[in-house]
Amino acid sequence: MPHLSTPLTLSATGSIVGSAWISGGISALSICAIPAVLASGAPTDGLVRAWYAQFSRALHMPAIAVVASLNYFYLAYRHNAAGREWRGYAAGGVANLLLPPFTVVFIHGINSTLMASMSASAAAAGKGLTHDAARQLIARWGNLNFYRIFPPLAGAALGLWNLLQ
Repeated sequence: MPHLSTPLTLSATGSIVGSAWISGGISALSICAIPAVLASGAPTDGLVRAWYAQFSRALHMPAIAVVASLNYFYLAYRHNAAGREWRGYAAGGVANLLLPPFTVVFIHGINSTLMASMSASAAAAGKGLTHDAARQLIARWGNLNFYRIFPPLAGAALGLWNLLQ
């Protein structure tokens, strides 16, 4: 870590902590919250609403991942311009940027289905989910969400590696 200015060190630390925090928050949802929702014994409406309560607490995660990525790219640029190791920051930025596309490609459909089932018009029209379908969707969401742990965790590890160079 020789010859790093305090602002760059603080900037790197912010992205590393942010990436690790995102990973931890996502893991808490999949490892703790979703199994608790599924084990609650709630009726279908209660299951979906409990899932939504957890889901809505994590809506800021992709935005924080993008901010951390932009900061990593800034650090990579500054380090490259100064002739220092920069590839860890660039790779950390890319790793964090994988979070939003993964969410859109693999989880968006489940989100949409679960949220649509919450509307009063869906329930009135008999288009709500069955209890088994809701449980399966929520369990699938939890399993897919678990994989979202790894891109920001890799971003934190790569950023830390670069900081310690």
